[in-house]
Amino acid sequence: MIGGKVLDPSAVALYVQGSVGMEAWLATARATGLVLVLPSLVLAEVQAVFPEAEGRFGRLLADSQVLHLGLDAKDASRVARLLGDSGTWDGTAGQVILVARQRGWPVLTTDPERLLRVAPDMDVELL
Repeated sequence: MIGGKVLDPSAVALYVQGSVGMEAWLATARATGLVLVLPSLVLAEVQAVFPEAEGRFGRLLADSQVLHLGLDAKDASRVARLLGDSGTWDGTAGQVILVARQRGWPVLTTDPERLLRVAPDMDVELL
């Protein structure tokens, strides 16, 4: 079975800013077949903050080990329920957590508190 990691906004922001650590994760993913999942709300959030980095986003999305996942109505409802149950509102974190739980994969992050506020049991890996 192929494994993977889910990228949160802090991980993608690091990539956009040219982080050596994120480049290393991408190289590792290519070398080992590891999948890096990029939820659509993560992409939208980071693109809104770094619109000038269009080329970097294009390279990330074109990478063979990066899987960009949209948010359909069924999963949007699941995210809303997750957020309602946690008493928080962070749609992006909600989608990241949902995807990570669906796949049974950890989240790559520099900001675990954002995720743990919504899901204290979330499996996170610090960058």
